[in-house]
Amino acid sequence: MKQTQRIVNQQQSRAHHFITLRTMVKEMFLHTKTQWGLLVLGAVSVLAISILEFIIPQLTKNIIDQIIPDKRYHALLETGILILLAALLLGVFNFASSYVMTLVSQKAIFQLRNKLYQHTLSLDLKFYDRNRTGDLMARLTGDVNQLQELVSANSFSIVADVITFAAIVGYLFYTDWQLALLTLITLPLLFVTSRFFSLRIKSAYRLVRQVSADLNNSLQDTLSGIRMIKSFASEDTEAEQFSRLSEHHRKATVSASRLSAIFSPIIDWLNYVGMTLVLLFGAWQAMHGHMTVGDIVAYLAYLRLLQAPIRSFSRLITKVQQSAAAFERIQEVLATVPEVYDREEAIVLPPAKGEIVFDDVEFAYEEGQPILQNFHLRLRHNQTTALVGSSGSGKSTIAYLIARLYDVQQGDIYIDGHPLTEVTVKSLRQQMGIVSQEVVLLNGTIRENIAYGNPQATAEEIKAAAVAANAHEFITAFSQGYDTPIGERGVKLSGGQKQRLSIARAFLTNPRILILDEATAALDTESEQHIQRALSLLLPGRTCLVIAHRLSTIQGADQIVVLEHGQIMEMGNHETLLRREGRYKALYDMQFPTKYTFEQNLE
Repeated sequence: MKQTQRIVNQQQSRAHHFITLRTMVKEMFLHTKTQWGLLVLGAVSVLAISILEFIIPQLTKNIIDQIIPDKRYHALLETGILILLAALLLGVFNFASSYVMTLVSQKAIFQLRNKLYQHTLSLDLKFYDRNRTGDLMARLTGDVNQLQELVSANSFSIVADVITFAAIVGYLFYTDWQLALLTLITLPLLFVTSRFFSLRIKSAYRLVRQVSADLNNSLQDTLSGIRMIKSFASEDTEAEQFSRLSEHHRKATVSASRLSAIFSPIIDWLNYVGMTLVLLFGAWQAMHGHMTVGDIVAYLAYLRLLQAPIRSFSRLITKVQQSAAAFERIQEVLATVPEVYDREEAIVLPPAKGEIVFDDVEFAYEEGQPILQNFHLRLRHNQTTALVGSSGSGKSTIAYLIARLYDVQQGDIYIDGHPLTEVTVKSLRQQMGIVSQEVVLLNGTIRENIAYGNPQATAEEIKAAAVAANAHEFITAFSQGYDTPIGERGVKLSGGQKQRLSIARAFLTNPRILILDEATAALDTESEQHIQRALSLLLPGRTCLVIAHRLSTIQGADQIVVLEHGQIMEMGNHETLLRREGRYKALYDMQFPTKYTFEQNLE
């Protein structure tokens, strides 16, 4: 039974391997088919190389068998010139094929990388929840670069080698069929050896790609969290972990290289077996007058040309297996279908009033672990709705669902009467602005970061947004003003300054719907006051959803919704909820243990 299962697994592995190779070749062909002019030029160069490689041994044979015995000095000079000319043309056509295929391969890789990057950007957040940044970076860079070998000049030269191989085999059989058979006797052994090593090399290099991705993940995590690492004096721990991953990568690379290193000498030894047989049999034939010395020299030259495709093919097998391992990882991303997408009948959302309704919504990040169940909520346009509750109660989830970063499993969410799934994602998000506790800034200038959502904004509009966000003063305090580089993730700015740039960015896009997700939770009192003044200018006339732990920031909200375990516990304005003495009152008393009692005593 185990033997049968092993055979079945091997057959399935071979079938999968063949499908992968076929798909890989097809995919790369799709990225080169638009470059027919360059491909034709490359094919002509390859054909010319094959012809010249076939001619040069014939010229050598002619010198040995005819010109030397006849002492034709003039013909010797002419033939020497022809050989040099043929060698020069060979170099020219080798350069042409190499350069042309570099152009083709780079264009193909350019298109494939862009396709993969655009597809990666189109995927929803669930995909990013499941995949690490370092691994995705490895697929977009190293794995894509590996595929370049498939469209390289060396790979394309296989075509020339095949043409040369066919021409030489025909000539050998025409000249001496016995010697031709000896020449080809090692080919079946070469085929079997190549097949034996093929799958093993692919598996080995797939492991190398995976370990390389793990190494990238570790590096990305370390560099992005360098401040935390230093604050906890964890350099030695991180260095030890990176060393372990590096050692794993070293062992995987050595293991894969060992297979390639074994494979090449075996191929070379089989080639020498063929050469020895030809040399011995040819010498025996020459001793009996059936062949000339020139014939033997030509045969050995042709044998070298026959072995060149075999060596190239053996090297190509290694490259193809490396590329196949990389291509499988790329295909895993390309085959991923986003769960959040525009339906065929989706319309562009008209300018929104901002009326948002949750109708019997159910949602879970993981199956069997619901966050929202039978959830109903209405956010009225031009009003501010605040969400409060314990961590994990579903506050941020509601914001994600409104922005359609995730789709609900059941129920519907409406905006101005339109189900979110019936409007295009882009038109929905273009009318929304999100200011979160974790501000995301690019490694660019202040101007570029403010204008990120509206790249066409003028300098006056950017300045007006900064003034409204209470950011203009600190911006102009920098020597370069709005052209000041802020460093990676805004490392040169304080938390309050980052947040004000985020609000300026929201001002500039002029959103109809504004989501504030813990926008002031991590700020000191002074910074919070700056933010609150900026928000007081931004909120009026918009539908606003505020998620907050600090209840002092949402007391003026038109509607406060208290959530627990994905359910609405209470709803009303600040004063109404305090009088009910429910969950909101308990949360308020925890933050302001004496204030409300004092106010009651005054009454």
